[in-house]
Amino acid sequence: MPCKQPQPSAAPTLSTMNRAKALFVAMLMAAAMTLALPGCGVVTDFVKDNELNVPFLNNPDFESPVKLRLGVLPFEDQALIGGPEVGPNMARLVSEEFQKNDHILVVDPATVREYVEGRGLRYPVTPQEAMEIGRDLNLNVVVEGALSHVGEHQQRTGWRKLFRWFTDKSQFVDGILLIRAYDPANGTVITSRSSESNIRVGSAADPDIDGRVTPYKPQQEDIEESLDEALELIYYRSLDGLRALPFKAMVSASDGENVTIGYGQNVGMRRGMKFALMSNPEVIVSDIVGYTYNLPGPPIARLTVESVSDRTATLKVNEGTVAIGDIIQSWDK
Repeated sequence: MPCKQPQPSAAPTLSTMNRAKALFVAMLMAAAMTLALPGCGVVTDFVKDNELNVPFLNNPDFESPVKLRLGVLPFEDQALIGGPEVGPNMARLVSEEFQKNDHILVVDPATVREYVEGRGLRYPVTPQEAMEIGRDLNLNVVVEGALSHVGEHQQRTGWRKLFRWFTDKSQFVDGILLIRAYDPANGTVITSRSSESNIRVGSAADPDIDGRVTPYKPQQEDIEESLDEALELIYYRSLDGLRALPFKAMVSASDGENVTIGYGQNVGMRRGMKFALMSNPEVIVSDIVGYTYNLPGPPIARLTVESVSDRTATLKVNEGTVAIGDIIQSWDK
């Protein structure tokens, strides 16, 4: 029986190539999912820079036994989005993030804005201005920040980078926020962090017949979604600095045996709480970032909360001397 001669194969059609590409991508994704399963030699870092939204990680115990009263100044619009409300709106959104924390009492952003605009303060504030803001608004933490960048870019991410001939670029909208928190008791920096958002909004546009690509203009909703991500990250990244801050208060009245401070039930003050007046601090100046840090010495006076009203507390001086204008701090040692 004569052998059948092999017939020439038909040229692949466009639909055949598309099906092949789709099958290849599906196989690749299946392989990636398999590798991600436990026991396959892949270790995923689920906690990076305290960014995972888990209550016991992102709402950690604070050194302060009561709530820290925090105020957020209007942000600076370095990205030049435009409009007089950009900075105040960013401050309001940051304030809403901090309001989620049970250890923090956030001052109305409108009150902070009225004060800042009344004094003509501009970003960045000086340590002396941070101390004045804290004194005038009765704050434990003064927060300022800037919207540093809003833009867009195209790139291949993840497995797409490995198979650039078979995959398309993605379109991203990104933003960068900066934040700095001051201890108004002495004007030192508690924390200084930044966060970058990077959200995918779809596939990048293909070049036209001349090889040119029409620039992508981020839509308002894309910008808002990107900044929401950056806001959440900036909040998480600032917690470590805030949680280590003891509660501090300026003495507003004293008769030698008892003193009064301007915090009470509004921050959770309770009878029996212990406070101390620390000795003169050691001042350290960072040559790298130029910030000043104060390391207080041992206590020179000890106090106990005797009575508490809505917004004030009276403390008994158990030992040492405390005068009006002194800064006392929580002390359970």
